[in-house]
Amino acid sequence: MNKQISGGLLAALACLSAWADDDRPVDAEVVETADQAGVKLEPAWPLVLEPVVVTTALMTDPYSVSSDPRQPRLPLPAHDGGSYLKSIPGFSLSRKGGTSGDPELRGLGGSRLNILLDDAAILGGCGGRMDPPTAYVYPESFDRIEVIKGPQSVRYGASASGVVHFDRDTPRFDDPEIRGYGSTTVGRFGRRDGVGEVTAGSESAYARLTGTFSEQDDYSDGNGREVHSRYQRWSAGGVFGWTPDENTLVEASIDRSDGEAAYDDRKMDGTRFGRSGYSLRARRANLSDWWRELEFMAYYNYVDHVMDNYTLREPPMMPMVGYPDRRTRGARLNAEFQPARDWLLSAGLDWSDNLHANNSLMGPAVERFGSVPREDNAEFTDFGAFVEASRRVSPRGRVTFGLRVDHGQVEALSEDGFGGVAPGTEDSDDRVSGFVRYSHQLASRPVTFYAGLGRAERSPDFWERRRVFALENEVLTQFDLGARYEGPRLTANLALFYGEFEDFILIAAPGQPGAEARNAEAGTYGGEADVRYRITQQLAVVGTLAWVRSDNDSDDRPLAQTPPLEGTLGLDFDDGRWFGGALWRAVASQDRIHAGHGTIYSLDTAETPGFAVLSVYGGRHFGRAWTLTGGIDNLFDRYYTGHLQRGSADLGAAASRIAEPGRSFWLRLSRRF
Repeated sequence: MNKQISGGLLAALACLSAWADDDRPVDAEVVETADQAGVKLEPAWPLVLEPVVVTTALMTDPYSVSSDPRQPRLPLPAHDGGSYLKSIPGFSLSRKGGTSGDPELRGLGGSRLNILLDDAAILGGCGGRMDPPTAYVYPESFDRIEVIKGPQSVRYGASASGVVHFDRDTPRFDDPEIRGYGSTTVGRFGRRDGVGEVTAGSESAYARLTGTFSEQDDYSDGNGREVHSRYQRWSAGGVFGWTPDENTLVEASIDRSDGEAAYDDRKMDGTRFGRSGYSLRARRANLSDWWRELEFMAYYNYVDHVMDNYTLREPPMMPMVGYPDRRTRGARLNAEFQPARDWLLSAGLDWSDNLHANNSLMGPAVERFGSVPREDNAEFTDFGAFVEASRRVSPRGRVTFGLRVDHGQVEALSEDGFGGVAPGTEDSDDRVSGFVRYSHQLASRPVTFYAGLGRAERSPDFWERRRVFALENEVLTQFDLGARYEGPRLTANLALFYGEFEDFILIAAPGQPGAEARNAEAGTYGGEADVRYRITQQLAVVGTLAWVRSDNDSDDRPLAQTPPLEGTLGLDFDDGRWFGGALWRAVASQDRIHAGHGTIYSLDTAETPGFAVLSVYGGRHFGRAWTLTGGIDNLFDRYYTGHLQRGSADLGAAASRIAEPGRSFWLRLSRRF
């Protein structure tokens, strides 16, 4: 079966290179270089309009994805960062309840997947991963979501799995103007969402205010079982900018959010997800003929998390409350250069520091919650320097490469011991990461090939060190290969990868042989493919495929928490007024497990069967401003569960697997002005 799948992916790559035509598309990097030189390139192919409802986010090229979080999506529009990423091929989600699932890309999540909010890092506080970074993301409050797959960039830290950017664009105004956006969603199981944004500005300044709200009751699965999963979330933010001229920007932002969520995979719920975020950015462009830009940013994020077993469920005999927090702060200096016509170069420095604290109370002591201070557990500090460059080496070939050096330090602070060491224990390391990538555009075919080699080195994170403080750094060396075809009717991408881990950090449940965290040798390979074919001007078909196979070479076992083969097939119709379509999602069974082992967010417990579900949507445009969209997810009310589950190793196995929601109806109204 594995040889058949691998052969199929390679055959698809061969087919892409076989398509022939007289013209070729314009490569994004070619366009960028032409713009810098003042040359306007016209596309050789007719422009393909974006779908009104996104049934799947297609790759921009084999190593990146760009998506608009404000476009309606199938299935139900996402309410947090994890549920949004789940709709992108290659991503999987560890379900805990109705919200705050942990995402992974190509079977790798946690600290192997960098999550950035407007270039700022944010880290959760819960030792059991109730609040991964994406739990504090409200997708529709951002303009773009960018994903870089694998170790193909060093600008934002070393990343084995990839980097996810949730970004807001800088508004520009020629005259005083007010712009706005709003949407509301209602659906089954008491789903209610609201998003509103107003941006006002002139040539010299702007202000942008955004607010979101989302809630849902406990949902029922396909068998009618009610899942302990209700949640309520809100966020508010403001961005204030000064633009005295077209080359200067000074911007300050503030974000606040909170919420609560019930969890079906553990004995406690999250009753506070408070976040306060602040950032300051200054940018100056076109400093000289060769110095394109200089940017400085500083940020501060504070997460105040509370969990208990009595607020969102029937109070037990022994009440418990835990209240960790996390302070994350950092700064970044980045310069962009064009030393020659065929060269683009970026260089910079960054620094980050995060401090984790926690406390918990049990029994009658919970009455003192709020008056008992937290205790510091550990502090992590990192300094980094990077350079990334791109050079055209032929009329249709380009080389992009980068190098990053980091110095990290961690200090254990807990009086009760952190990771088995005494308070004051320190550890430090130096890390080197880098990559090189070559892209080549064929002369007579609309095909671009990519090949890259990357190295990503990271030190153990808080969740790993709290189990065992002294762990070796994890290093991934990975080869990536891909191709993109872009014609008037057909767009297709294929991405393949093969990686070897040195000192992969493996988590084990209490009671398993060995420590609860240890290093192991591991290997991983797989790929993603997507295709969009426009049958007519109004009708298109979309398909995706994602597959990964990983092995724990040290134990001669499958690498735990590897997702199964997954594919989608969608049909989209849009005549400019009415639109509609369907999405069929199929996931294979997974029998390659390592029971009792996994990651900081979930463990393998049992083999899982495959499933397939169908979702449909339809809607209408009312002028240019209003759009009404409705859909039915899991149309046939199927009962099914995802493979990635069961929280953290500290929690042990849940009583039963958490099923996905049953048939869900939803309606969404949006307006732009």
